Amino acid sequence: MGNFVTGLEMIQDSDGILVNPLSPTLSGSQQIVELASDNFDADEGNLEKTIISGVQKTKNYVSQSAVALRCRVMPPPCIKNPYLKDASEVDTDPFGNQRSKCAGFFPAIIGGDGLSRYHTDFHEIEQIGTGHFSRVFKVLKRIDGCLYAVKHSTRPLHQETERRKALMEVQALAALGSHENIVGYYSSWFENEQLYIQMELCDYSLSRKSSTQLFTEGEFLRAMHQMAKALQFIHEKGIVHLDVKPDNVYVKNGVYKLGDFGCATLLNKNLPVEEGDARYMPQEILNENYDHLDKVDIFSLGVTIYELIRGSPLPESGPQFLREGKLPLLPGYSIQFQNLLKVMVDHDPVRRPSAKELVENPIFDKVSKNTKA
Repeated sequence: MGNFVTGLEMIQDSDGILVNPLSPTLSGSQQIVELASDNFDADEGNLEKTIISGVQKTKNYVSQSAVALRCRVMPPPCIKNPYLKDASEVDTDPFGNQRSKCAGFFPAIIGGDGLSRYHTDFHEIEQIGTGHFSRVFKVLKRIDGCLYAVKHSTRPLHQETERRKALMEVQALAALGSHENIVGYYSSWFENEQLYIQMELCDYSLSRKSSTQLFTEGEFLRAMHQMAKALQFIHEKGIVHLDVKPDNVYVKNGVYKLGDFGCATLLNKNLPVEEGDARYMPQEILNENYDHLDKVDIFSLGVTIYELIRGSPLPESGPQFLREGKLPLLPGYSIQFQNLLKVMVDHDPVRRPSAKELVENPIFDKVSKNTKA
């Protein structure tokens, strides 16, 4: 047994590069090794038999390293995606029994030792965003050499209810599919009881830290039109965003994209409603009136454009004058543009345009022609 090392140690290959013997990316010529001590009962040993250096183990037990790898590849819970209209009624985890046997070892073993999918598959470059419950990093995927954004929760999700709530964003993105004005979704997984989401990397967001002084009315109209197209797309899928704001509007190669679906819910109110940033919420939401959820997104988009024009942060309590449908005069902007903003923030949600009506507004005709040209 002298040639064996523990499962958490690193070995050095012929090129002098430190590698982990448990990494799934290693070639078949590299040994799979075991942890120094194993304390599994016979029932757990029935999962698999371990072969090391061509010698088959005679006892019916499996090493902790193999259990960790089994947990790594164990399929996630099979649960119904509530955002899919034709989702099958799958609501249980068929692998729950096997998973429970791995649960005690999974959090302790997986991490920065080569078993971490995040550290194995990606090279972390820098942190590019942070929120109340998550952080976002710019990463390079080692296999395809492309850059992505990976968002992960900042604390472990111990409870099943916490994990299901965190999954809502992933499920919404997966149900929506691809659209040029929505930040692309690639993959997601749980690791150390934290949710990781691999997404499209954008250039920047329209947060108030971004410079918008050079924006013309035409550029604001282009941003509004593309966000309206994103909202039309998701509303037609029966989904509402409920957190439209400058921080969640991203730009990539000059194209505006709506991101961060952490507050997304169903238009038919079959899912709980969790409002986003209160500064961008209309009065009916603050009064817990959820009869026109799609019009909440329209109001938030109008407030977003207004804040960018204003060039300074909104008051912490939000713009009460906008909630009352009172839009201040905007010198230098056309009456047609100001009237459109005014109707988007109307205090009566019924009078606000739908996303489809907004997309089809004649004010965008010139913007569309310039884009095609």
